[in-house]
Amino acid sequence: MKNTFLIALLTLTLLSCSDESQQKLPTDIVKEIQSRINTGYHLNTVIGVIDKNGTRFYNDGQMSLTDSLKPNENSIFEIGSVAKVFTTALLADLELNKEIEISNSIKHYMPVFEQVLANSNRDITLEDLINHTSGLPRNPTNVNRDDSNRLSDYSKADLIAFLSSYTVDSSTKEYVYSNLAYVALEYAVEAKMEKSYESLMNERIFGTLGMNDSYFVVPDAQRNRLVTPYRSGEHVEELDEGEFPAGGGIKTTAKEMIRFIAAQLGIHSTTLDPALKLTHKERFSNIDGEFGQEYVGKLGLAWDIMERKESGKTIHYHKGGTNGFVSFAGFNHEDQIGVVVLASGHRWYSDLGLKILDPTYPLIITEKLKGFKKAF
Repeated sequence: MKNTFLIALLTLTLLSCSDESQQKLPTDIVKEIQSRINTGYHLNTVIGVIDKNGTRFYNDGQMSLTDSLKPNENSIFEIGSVAKVFTTALLADLELNKEIEISNSIKHYMPVFEQVLANSNRDITLEDLINHTSGLPRNPTNVNRDDSNRLSDYSKADLIAFLSSYTVDSSTKEYVYSNLAYVALEYAVEAKMEKSYESLMNERIFGTLGMNDSYFVVPDAQRNRLVTPYRSGEHVEELDEGEFPAGGGIKTTAKEMIRFIAAQLGIHSTTLDPALKLTHKERFSNIDGEFGQEYVGKLGLAWDIMERKESGKTIHYHKGGTNGFVSFAGFNHEDQIGVVVLASGHRWYSDLGLKILDPTYPLIITEKLKGFKKAF
């Protein structure tokens, strides 16, 4: 009973915040957050930090150009490609439960890849899709619109049609960032599990972690907490990933994201611990540029692994961006610290999170966005 009480008390401490704790960010970071709002890059910023001192949040800006209320840790943001590390958590859990093998050829799940690989002597595994070494392009070309909502009406039949006419000629695993790869991953998982990606995520990831305020489609009753997407001084369209949200379709809060990061650190322990640890393990290295120059570094399962020479710190992170939002999630196991950065806007955001995780990381000093006139 005593242990149960202590665990409950610790959980409440970690997941709570007060007005006093909100201002405990380094002065240079706070200054740059405010500068990026004042110069038009961001409309707002919410940052969550979890470490040995507990959890705290910082917030600035406003919900929309017409709503001066500050967003907070309960405000809902699009997280873009940060959704990919949720998808890999699901895949790791499926692998550990022997339901899917990440090292398997995608041909086991999608026979159309026989055609994709017809002119190549290599194979494509699920891991290749996860870490952008599949040879697939960034996005499909058989879409009805060429913008961030290109997948809004994209169907499984469209995916098969595209892959049926696409071939990978290269025999090497060159890194080429691919959202299309996550479309194929989602298709493969659903085909194997005979369940929708959304239901699997809700059952095995959100449900297990207690993330009950994370969505693929924000319910009408919660839309008053949804931050308005913003770019270059204007409101823009919300992201719609249609049938394929695995690569970027999650909408959630800073509080929920901190719960996710706490699980990565082992602070919030669940039955997912082995799967999350599996996603952290190095799976791909391109330090010397052997696999092209688009990405030079190391990867776990979707997590970037940054090894800082300046400080000796190792940081796992992922960043995301949609037309109207930017996001960052990262953690340092050794120091037991994790950070989430959510903002509506574009550019200049990941350095805020990296600077908190490693004080030697340099901040980008931004200049006023060309043509921007502050209207709020």
